[in-house]
Amino acid sequence: MLIKRLSVLAVATSLVACASTTAQKAETATPAPVTRVVEIAPQVVPVHAYAMPARQARVVPQAPEWYVRMPEDTQEMTFAVGTATSTDEQMAYDKARMAAERKLVEQMYARITTQTNSFKADRGSATIENYQQVTRKNARGELSGAQRVDSQVTHDGQYYKVYVLLRLPTGANNTMQTRRDQSRMQREAEIRGRAAERDMDANEARDIKLEQDGNQALERRLEPQSRVTPVTVPTTSGELKLLEVDNAEYRQKRTEALQKSGAVVGQTVVR
Repeated sequence: MLIKRLSVLAVATSLVACASTTAQKAETATPAPVTRVVEIAPQVVPVHAYAMPARQARVVPQAPEWYVRMPEDTQEMTFAVGTATSTDEQMAYDKARMAAERKLVEQMYARITTQTNSFKADRGSATIENYQQVTRKNARGELSGAQRVDSQVTHDGQYYKVYVLLRLPTGANNTMQTRRDQSRMQREAEIRGRAAERDMDANEARDIKLEQDGNQALERRLEPQSRVTPVTVPTTSGELKLLEVDNAEYRQKRTEALQKSGAVVGQTVVR
């Protein structure tokens, strides 16, 4: 039994040695392919010393979500959006806010009028039709208390583009408008009060004047009335006899006065 085991082990050892020798021969018979990488040098274009600067590609800004879908108005507030572009950032903000404020004024005070003219006529086989429509929109009002709740600005290297979202509280929520209304009502009350005081002073002065006129009329009625009894002056030959005066200068002036047209001679008798 021992002899058989040794012989089997010897045969197995010889088989393993033959297999390893065959594998080494196969590897040396088929060499692995060699891959060569050839790098091509990039072509360098010479840059002109005075070449124009490269223009930056303009990027179209994307509008914010609240600009595309504006928030819904409620009983307590209303919204408006505006957009503008400018090379100056502050100018773009001002223009965008002004556009949003204009929309708020239009929402509150807009008045739209439309005029339509239509004409249609048939001339033989031809039909002539004319249609014209003119729409006019006017808005004039006072806006106060508008608040900027959101904004977005983008810059493409040349222009600033600004989006603005405004909110206008309505009713009692607009404290600024409420204060302005109260101030205006107070000014109106002061003006009306001063006007009422002037009317009272004028009425009082008129009453005093009427009372004074009545008192003066009463005093005139109660004063004794003087009566003048006409006196018949004797005349000679139908002429008025003038007084004899020794003053020659007086007689000369009286004579000159009587020679004037429309002269009137008066005479008083004192008793």
